[in-house]
Amino acid sequence: MNRLPVFSAVLLFACGAQAENPPREFSVTPEVIKEAPPFVTQVVVPNANCAAVSDQLSMLVIGHDTPAAENQHLAVFHLDRDGRPSGEPAWVSLPRPEVLSGNANYALGLLFHPRLPLLYVWQDIKAPPGDKQENHPEFANYLEFDHLLIYEVKDGALELVQTGARGTGFHCGLTGGTIGFDFAARKLFVPNAVGATSDEAGIGFFTLDEDGMPGESQERVLTQPKEKPLKVTSKNDAPNKSSRSVLMPKRHRTHRYYPSGTGWFAGSEAMVMGGYSGCMTLDFNNGGIRQSWFNLPELAGPCCVSGHPKQPAIYIALQDNNRLFQIAHADGYVSLLPQVASVTAAHLTGIPVVLTKQSRLAVGDTKFLHLFGLQPDGRLDGKDEKVALASARARAITYSEKHGRLYVAVDKAN
Repeated sequence: MNRLPVFSAVLLFACGAQAENPPREFSVTPEVIKEAPPFVTQVVVPNANCAAVSDQLSMLVIGHDTPAAENQHLAVFHLDRDGRPSGEPAWVSLPRPEVLSGNANYALGLLFHPRLPLLYVWQDIKAPPGDKQENHPEFANYLEFDHLLIYEVKDGALELVQTGARGTGFHCGLTGGTIGFDFAARKLFVPNAVGATSDEAGIGFFTLDEDGMPGESQERVLTQPKEKPLKVTSKNDAPNKSSRSVLMPKRHRTHRYYPSGTGWFAGSEAMVMGGYSGCMTLDFNNGGIRQSWFNLPELAGPCCVSGHPKQPAIYIALQDNNRLFQIAHADGYVSLLPQVASVTAAHLTGIPVVLTKQSRLAVGDTKFLHLFGLQPDGRLDGKDEKVALASARARAITYSEKHGRLYVAVDKAN
C-alpha cells in the first residue's frame, strides 16, 4: 500500500497548525472554575488508580490501592438510565498467591471488551526493585503471581474465569502500565514484559479467540523466538468453563525504561503505546513488529497516551510535569510536529480522556481536574479549565460516550 499521499497530507496538516491560533507551542494558564460542570460525575473511591465504564453493561469499575489486610481492590457500580451510579458499590478482591498474602496487590488497568461481557484487569503487587528481583530470596514466590485477570459479567456481578501472564516474563512492583485492544479487538496488548536488562521494558500481546480469551495456538512472529507455555488457571468457573493452558504472550523489546504500555491507541493499521519519554508505534503489516518512537525533546519520564476516537489526534501527558502534547496521525502512524501546551503550575497525572460530546480533553492533576478545549479536528484550542477535587490525585477517570458523562474517582465527597 502506498502511504506517501497520506503521510504528506498529515505532515502538511501538522505544519499548517503553526499558522493557526494557538501556535504550535503555547503556554496556558488554567481558568479555575468553582463547580464541576454537570457532565462530570465524582465517585468516592479513595486512592484510585484506574477506571473503566461499559455503556453496554451499564457498569462502572474503579480500581484503587488498598492495604494487604483489607484486600478490596475493585469498586463495581451499576449505572441508572441516566448513567449515574446507583447505590453503594460491590467490592471485588483480586487474587494473589497465598505465599504473597502479606503483599498488597493493586489494579493498574481496566478494560471492557467492546462486544462481549468481559472485563480485563492488569494488576501488580508490592515487590523488590526490578534489578534485585531475580536474586531476592523470595523470587520464586513472585513467579506464581498472575498479572492478567479476565472476569465475565454474569447477572450484574464479576466472575473470574481466567488468569495468566505470570512467571519470569514480567516484572512485579511497578506502578504504571495498562492494557489495550487492537483496532478489531482481536489482540490484547499487555505492558511491563521483561526486556534484555533489568531496567528495559518490553510489551506483549495475546491473540484472542471468539470468546475473548487468549488463544491456545501460537501465532508466527518472525522477530520472536518460541515462548514456553504458561499455565493459566480458571477459578469460580461456570459449568461449561474449564482450565486451559495458554501460551505466554508474544513479547517485544522497546529499548526503553519501565513502565511500558501506559495507554494504548489502536489505529486501523498501527498501534500506539505510551512509555518512557514518548510513544511507540507498532506496525503489523509486514508480518512482524516494526517499532518507531516519537521522542519528547529534552524531556524524560513516563508518558501516558490516548487518542481521539473520531479525529486523527493522539494526546501525550508527561507525568508529574506541565507539558501536554497533541500529535496528528494517519491510521496510527504519527507525524513529527506536535502541539505542545505548557500548563501553568500543572503536575499532570494519568491517561488523558477525550470527551467527544463536549469537545474536551480531561487530564488529571494533583487535587485538580483539567478540561482542555479541543478544536473540531482534535487539536488543542489553547483553553484550559480546571476544577478542584477532594483527591490527592485525579488519576482514575473514564468517559461514557452513551451518556456524555465523565467519571472521576475522588478520595472523599465535597
